[in-house]
Amino acid sequence: MALAAEPSRRFVAKLNSLLDKNVVVKLNNGRYYRGKLVGFDIATLNMALEGAEDNEGKKWPIVLVGGSYVSEIILEEGSVFDAKEFAEFLVAHGNIGRHLIKVYDDINVVEVGKVVRVTESGVEGTGPMAQKVHTLYMEYLRSKGLKV
Repeated sequence: MALAAEPSRRFVAKLNSLLDKNVVVKLNNGRYYRGKLVGFDIATLNMALEGAEDNEGKKWPIVLVGGSYVSEIILEEGSVFDAKEFAEFLVAHGNIGRHLIKVYDDINVVEVGKVVRVTESGVEGTGPMAQKVHTLYMEYLRSKGLKV
């Protein structure tokens, strides 16, 4: 029984990681919608897309897609932020001990000292540690070629 739980958890985590990202949802009838995934029901795979466009170029403010029609969900944009890589960056450039850093691979998050969370969206938290991590985050993004 425990063997089935891990793949299911990973699947849900991957689907969660697509929230607020631009995706292409291909339907089993050959049509597709491109838009920002803003919600889904894990039991049915029903999903909501915002700012969507269909395969004929027609634009829709919101599209609700029935899960039984979905054949594929494709991420359109790759993430520059890699949680494992950023954790190593913190150790190498920030003089932050590994014992303070926890990486959550499945959701691409780094937690520093249990008070600071780092995602591809930025740094969450307050205080001196958050300020230090934010400075390092900006440096990390610059090292990846982004202008910040």
